[in-house]
Amino acid sequence: MKKNKVLLPMMAISLLFGLGLGACNQSGSQSKNNNPSSSVPAKEKIKVTDTNQKTEGEIEIEATLQLQASVEGVTWGTSNAKVATVDDKGLVTAVGVGSTTITATKEGYDKGTFRVTVKRGAPLATLHFEDADHYAADGWWGTADEGWSPLYARSEGNASDQQCIAHLDNGDKETLTFNSNAAIKAELVIMMASSNGVEKMADVMSVKLNNAAVDLGDKAFDSTGSNSEFAEFSLGQLDLISGDNVLELSFLASAPYIDDLMLYSKQQATVTAKPAAEKQRIVAAKESLDVNLGGEPTQIELTAPTAMDGVSFISSKEEVATVNEQGQVSGLKFGTVTITIMKEGWYSARISATVDKEKLPGEIRVQAEDAIDLPSSFHMYTDRTSGIQNGHYGGAYITGYDVNEACALNYKFESEKAQAMTLIIAGASHYQMAEDFVFGVDAVIKLNGQVVTPAGEAKIESNQVMGAPTVEVTIGDVNVIQGENTFVLEFIERAPALDAFRFIPKN
Repeated sequence: MKKNKVLLPMMAISLLFGLGLGACNQSGSQSKNNNPSSSVPAKEKIKVTDTNQKTEGEIEIEATLQLQASVEGVTWGTSNAKVATVDDKGLVTAVGVGSTTITATKEGYDKGTFRVTVKRGAPLATLHFEDADHYAADGWWGTADEGWSPLYARSEGNASDQQCIAHLDNGDKETLTFNSNAAIKAELVIMMASSNGVEKMADVMSVKLNNAAVDLGDKAFDSTGSNSEFAEFSLGQLDLISGDNVLELSFLASAPYIDDLMLYSKQQATVTAKPAAEKQRIVAAKESLDVNLGGEPTQIELTAPTAMDGVSFISSKEEVATVNEQGQVSGLKFGTVTITIMKEGWYSARISATVDKEKLPGEIRVQAEDAIDLPSSFHMYTDRTSGIQNGHYGGAYITGYDVNEACALNYKFESEKAQAMTLIIAGASHYQMAEDFVFGVDAVIKLNGQVVTPAGEAKIESNQVMGAPTVEVTIGDVNVIQGENTFVLEFIERAPALDAFRFIPKN
């Protein structure tokens, strides 16, 4: 009896735990089976189309385009409000040239998009910049103060006349007049080209229409890749008056190349350019003059007009050369100046005047840049370029700052007779010359195969600057033969800058 009493309670406990464990297992199994799937169903994508069921479109400025979405209650937006805007009904309005993406969004749906490209329609009028004040009908152009440059014919990217104005620079100003038979609002677009681009056009030019300043804001002009490939630059919407409109462009720095100007408007008007009054152009008999340093003045002669009455002259560097009211140029120091010639009612002209040292009677002058097969270790600089103002005996000089081994300069020149002459070498130091250069030591001089030994100390003192002043070094007496002479400088391992070699008669 005792044994059975113990067993019953144990069976009851087992049964109780068994039921409990079963309940737990059943509950756990039900929980596992009721879990939702781990993958989320894809959202429905909103489809955006126009009324023709297209998913992208092209419209002109100020035009509208109605869009529709595949679901109701969407929110509309634009990626570039400067190109096109969109209202809450999906109506797109074109604002500026370019492309933008119109979006339709709604919670629970994937965003829908529609690509809109905005272009200009046909221009109301095209104005040729050649009708501006300083264009001459014979194919030349220039501002009144800056003289003339020829127009360049372009074969691509520009207007129908295939002509482009050479780029304007700091201080230039140009005026273009055109007539409109109605007061309208129009967008003014200039065709321009630049291989560099301009980050802020307001820093390059200022614009006035009928004496009212045109706000360029922060408008930039992107590089077109070359100066012959043109692109549009918009000045924005401007108010034209009925009658003559005057557009003024003033340049604050070097500008892109400029060609035609187009006017775009939805309003109707007849716009025609008013070419500047025809003028004659001043023509100088010579485009360049040689002026002797400290010598007699050199006279500027004109082909047109034939008289000097009312003609004025301006020198670009009066410290180098001055010019009086009669057109006589006086040289004060070595260098080159630009002389601008002007007369009221005429297009201006420019000539260059180079102040040089006068040749002595019978002097034979050999330019250093005229060497036969100039060695690559010598560099030639055009006179007065790159800030160098010291090539005083011709258009260029050569410098040997890269000479570090033996090399030679070879020349040939003609003499009418055999004669005794004094040889003078004109040259200068350069930034690589740490020590004085001594002729006869650092270089061997030969004339017609004979070594020329300097009569005394013949050297160019070290200055170690680029463009140091030219100095004259007297080598001594030499004998020149009749006919062709050969002149050679054999450098040991370094060389100075050289300007000219002067052979001056002894008698």
